[in-house]
Amino acid sequence: MSESETSKTPRNAAAGAKQAQVAERPVHEATELTKRNAEYMRQMRKSLDATALSGEKKTAVLNEMTSTLLAEQGRGTTARQLYGTVQERTEEIVNPKKTPVERQKANYWVTALDNGLMLFMIFCLMYGIMGFIGTNATKNSAGANGITAILITSAIGGLGVAKLFEYLMPAKDGKKVSLWKKIAWSVLAIIVWMLVFTTMSMIQGPLNPVLPGIAYLIIAVVVFFARMWLKRRFNITTSMF
Repeated sequence: MSESETSKTPRNAAAGAKQAQVAERPVHEATELTKRNAEYMRQMRKSLDATALSGEKKTAVLNEMTSTLLAEQGRGTTARQLYGTVQERTEEIVNPKKTPVERQKANYWVTALDNGLMLFMIFCLMYGIMGFIGTNATKNSAGANGITAILITSAIGGLGVAKLFEYLMPAKDGKKVSLWKKIAWSVLAIIVWMLVFTTMSMIQGPLNPVLPGIAYLIIAVVVFFARMWLKRRFNITTSMF
């Protein structure tokens, strides 16, 4: 064997051994993830396999996470820093949190109920106090402070306020609503609500009974606590108060 052949043999042997090692690597190591990130992704795959997600969804999520890690790990960022624990990341994938805009659109009726209750509570509190004072204003507003008028006015107001908040929120596609349009819609909403209030004030008699002041105050307190529960239960962030 010549000297040149002798010198090539170790190099060829080393190259062959290296190729064999590469061929024997697990798939996740072939992505060139760090050992820590590769182990995280292995645990992530096992965690997702235990869920009801479709195979396509799992593959898409894992590919997206792997691509992100490959881009970020060069800065020393780990999967744990990016995504939290495997359990936290799995929960986020299975039950993704909605953005404020999406949550508002999904809970339009809940938001309307919250704002309607708020208006109803304010009216009851106001007319309850006026009932105890016994002013001439209370007697002259016999239609406006009737329970039917308060209920309908509050319900319409709640629906209007929820729709107005929905309209004024920035769109998901990034398009902005001009300031003049926002002002115009706000003024229009107030005018419509005032027309409803005026119309309901005209109803008097048995169809629109006026309750004692103490009854209105009790209702206001009950509605207050009901509204607090509603806000905590549905995490409502879009309301006037």
